[in-house]
Amino acid sequence: MRLERGGRDYMRGLLLVAVVACGLAGCNTTGDVASTMYPEAVRAGGAVKSDTAIVLVANGGSETINYLQFVHNGFPAINARGISLAPDGFVAIPVAVGTTGLELQNYTTTGRPGTYLPNGVSMGFVPVHTPKIDLPSPGLYYVATVFPGQQRSFETRPTAVQLAKLRKERPELATLKPVNFTWSN
Repeated sequence: MRLERGGRDYMRGLLLVAVVACGLAGCNTTGDVASTMYPEAVRAGGAVKSDTAIVLVANGGSETINYLQFVHNGFPAINARGISLAPDGFVAIPVAVGTTGLELQNYTTTGRPGTYLPNGVSMGFVPVHTPKIDLPSPGLYYVATVFPGQQRSFETRPTAVQLAKLRKERPELATLKPVNFTWSN
């Protein structure tokens, strides 16, 4: 009887390990760069795949943003690190088409870096929590203009001035179809 129970516990443990391993392996099932948890930002003048969703974040503050973390209905979070989002600038992050419930959760600035303490507590990350959006098709999705160091933390609608600047400075993005905004905002 005791051996039988130990065998069931062992099998349950193996099943749990298998489920966790399959779940983690499923984080990048498309084999596409856009589906990773650490995507590379689209570089100015760089090539953009036409079958990718590109999320845009602008910096409306006076501090440079160097990290963005997006959460969504899947696992794991999407982390844009190693970026340098200067004031009045844009960053374009490729994200897998089909991602649902995407929101910008937090960011860090060069003057306020983020870190995790040994006990798991995070420090330095500035919370944002933009409204959730779905990315059902390829194209451009405007997530937010973030205002580091200001009372107002973000705005979800780009201004006409921002869009004109984006079209002028980032022609590789201007050819993509805007999904949740229009070029004439």
